[in-house]
Amino acid sequence: MAANNSNEGWYDETAYSTPEDALKKMTFPPSKLHKPELYQEEQEILNHICGWSHVMNKLFNQSIEPGRPFYDFDDAMTYDIYGFTPRGGMLEHYNQTFHYFSNSRFEMKDLEPVATSKTSGYITMMQRLVGGTSDDGIKFEMTYRITYILAKIDGAWKFVHEHVSFPVEMSTMKADPTCTIDPLKAFKGIASQ
Repeated sequence: MAANNSNEGWYDETAYSTPEDALKKMTFPPSKLHKPELYQEEQEILNHICGWSHVMNKLFNQSIEPGRPFYDFDDAMTYDIYGFTPRGGMLEHYNQTFHYFSNSRFEMKDLEPVATSKTSGYITMMQRLVGGTSDDGIKFEMTYRITYILAKIDGAWKFVHEHVSFPVEMSTMKADPTCTIDPLKAFKGIASQ
């Protein structure tokens, strides 16, 4: 059954079977970059992120191993909540940090897969991890914006770049790990400082 809070628009992987499903669930207009001739690639990209969500929701509680095929560790890099992980460092980063999220629920909002060619594309969305307890016993929840860049390598889609961000309350320079800051109010009070 799809995790869905109809008031908020959050879904798990079971709510998406086609790119149209994703576009219909968006809370803002989709990109104009979708090309009918790349529909199959967008379906494959959607399948990739839904597979990743399934791994996060169903398999990570036992092991992070099932997540490995989703990345091209040699070429992948990330700007995430931990900082910058350059190309060549993603496998170590994955091994050191991904177990932290193993006991949370992975949900998506405003998911949009876009193919830019037969072998490249990206995904934009909001993600949230809810009800989590890290393997060191610390409870956490967070909501963040994420962009994945994917490449089709030897017939399989892989994440090659991810960029995670939280909004910042500019007057305090504090990040908001719940993504509830109104962007139009984030700068309020800065001019007087």
